[in-house]
Amino acid sequence: MSCLLEYCISGTGSNYDGGYYSAGTYDGFDYYTGTTYTIYYSTGQTQWCLATSLGDPTCLLFGKSPCVSTCPDLCDEIFGPGPCPSPTPTPTAACSIDFDAIFDCEVTPTPTVTPTVTPTVTPTPTPSSSNPCGGVAISVSGITYTPTPTVTPTITPSSSPDITRPCNYTGLVIFNTLDDYIRCANSKQFKDCASGFIYSSSDVVLSPSGGIPTVEYVYSATINGNGVCVTYIGVAENISGSDVVSLNVEHGTNCSACLPIPTPTPTTTPTLTPTPTPSSTPAVCCEYQVTNLLYTGNTFTITNCSNNVSQIININAGSTITIKSYTIPSGNNINIVFVDCPCVTLTPTPTPTLTPTPTSTTP
Repeated sequence: MSCLLEYCISGTGSNYDGGYYSAGTYDGFDYYTGTTYTIYYSTGQTQWCLATSLGDPTCLLFGKSPCVSTCPDLCDEIFGPGPCPSPTPTPTAACSIDFDAIFDCEVTPTPTVTPTVTPTVTPTPTPSSSNPCGGVAISVSGITYTPTPTVTPTITPSSSPDITRPCNYTGLVIFNTLDDYIRCANSKQFKDCASGFIYSSSDVVLSPSGGIPTVEYVYSATINGNGVCVTYIGVAENISGSDVVSLNVEHGTNCSACLPIPTPTPTTTPTLTPTPTPSSTPAVCCEYQVTNLLYTGNTFTITNCSNNVSQIININAGSTITIKSYTIPSGNNINIVFVDCPCVTLTPTPTPTLTPTPTSTTP
């Protein structure tokens, strides 16, 4: 929509009244200038503004805010399209004098003649206009003077002296402090390194050093009276756990540093009686199940049944494999279960006479 080329402010009784004419654009909007003031759109205040100059932030008159009108928008009671209406002249009273005057002469009023009434009706004379100020001369004198400005004295700041108040107080003040931990309605959660079970506790749980446990750190802990390896996984806001947790040793971020190495429990097995041969004592190839207790790959050692040679076997994280060996598999962080000895007698490289060997099982 195109805006008008002229707008009018009227009825304020001040210098704001008058016509305002399109003079160009400012900040993407048309602006209008009058005799003294300018109408422009203030993008900072999001409203149309009447100010003393273009861009002046002090608005003498302004419209609604925020306002997105592309054409000037001020108060409808005083603002509208131009041109402004011509003012109606105010009549001036005849011989109205609003200043002091010195008269050269005094005017003596002429008494009004009262006509004598006669029985004979005579025509009424038509009055003629006359100058009521006739016969009066005015001499006006004026004195122009410039007032002398009053000098405003400069106030010299003075420093105020410090006020010394003779108030001395002595005595003993005792403060009562809160010597306890604040318990919140949430739970610290710990994940069992071996089983993956989640423990939750709403009690105060501190690290072995007495501070707050570190997220993703592994701890040797006593939970509900049992020793376990757990990883601290953080705080759960919507769970109120009841597990009793005590952290004993910190192990960094690796569960393998915390998981206990199972202690083999010897199981009595029958004494193997080898079949004598002229050259060697035969060995028995037995079958075992080996489980990796770590979350990473691991290795263990067997004696290969095909050539009676020691061999290193790789096993994946948390995996269980079945293996045949002349000897019980050996290694760290593995669980060994004896399966069977099929009583297959082989004749490997000559070895010493076998003696009973305990079989490791998980406690």
